[in-house]
Amino acid sequence: MRFTGFCSALILVSLSAAASAEQTAWDLFDKVQHAVKQYNFDASFVVLKGTKVDTYRWLHGKTEQHEIEHLIPLDTSGVDILRRDALVYYLLADRPPFVTRSDSIAELPAVLFEPRANIEQLYHAVAGSNSVMSGRTAQLLRLTAKDNGRYDYWLWLDDQTGFPLRIDTMSEQQNALERWLVTHMQIAPQLPEGLVALLQTDLPAAPELATATNVTGKSHQLNWLPQGYTEVSEPAALPQLDSNLLSYWLLSDGLHQVSVFVQNSQRLPTQAYRDGATTIYVQSGSQVEVTVIGPVSIDTARQLAAAVH
Repeated sequence: MRFTGFCSALILVSLSAAASAEQTAWDLFDKVQHAVKQYNFDASFVVLKGTKVDTYRWLHGKTEQHEIEHLIPLDTSGVDILRRDALVYYLLADRPPFVTRSDSIAELPAVLFEPRANIEQLYHAVAGSNSVMSGRTAQLLRLTAKDNGRYDYWLWLDDQTGFPLRIDTMSEQQNALERWLVTHMQIAPQLPEGLVALLQTDLPAAPELATATNVTGKSHQLNWLPQGYTEVSEPAALPQLDSNLLSYWLLSDGLHQVSVFVQNSQRLPTQAYRDGATTIYVQSGSQVEVTVIGPVSIDTARQLAAAVH
């Protein structure tokens, strides 16, 4: 009986230690989200996808009344993106700004902004070791997917401020598919100078958002969804594709979005490839062509395409 009691005590201690370790990891997650939402900062980062490198400058500011951030591509082909509170403006050189509603910029890592409650449903959090990165002490935080087919995330946070220094999107084989890497970061008590004028600039109001309900599920059925995903009931319209679409679904697990398109067949070979963490899978048949685009494994994309009837 004493031995049984001793074993039970060991199990309780182990469970308590594991729960404490995971809580510590989630505290790190809260710290990184606080840094990108509450601090005034001027940062530069690169996004590495295979041999492709994209470079950006990211400015963020918070006042008592407003939040503002500006994402500036340092490559000539990019588009400036400005967010003021819940409106996001794509600043085009030769046309009026394109306006959407969101409390974050979609081109930034979604894991930095998605509510913790949603992340906890999809991932376990594990705190890793410290290392030195760009002269700063960095704490590793691993978000490990609970379900197969979903990518893991490894985040390195500045130990002092919690600001993200690096984010790797990891494949099932624990290879980095995509890397987000900060090359410069400055946190200050005041708004970055470049944001002060933008906070006062007159910009158009957001238009009413069109939806794509005219094609969603009209001609076909999607009979399977990856675990954790649900169908977005009113996805944004796709005017550039509407005339060619037979059916269209937008799926989301809260953090990621996956698009499934059905069009008339071009009679091309079935093909699959990756752009960083994004899979593009095209299944071609004699009558229709199914395209799956999103941050899922190729096997998951193949199952989605096969589920269209």
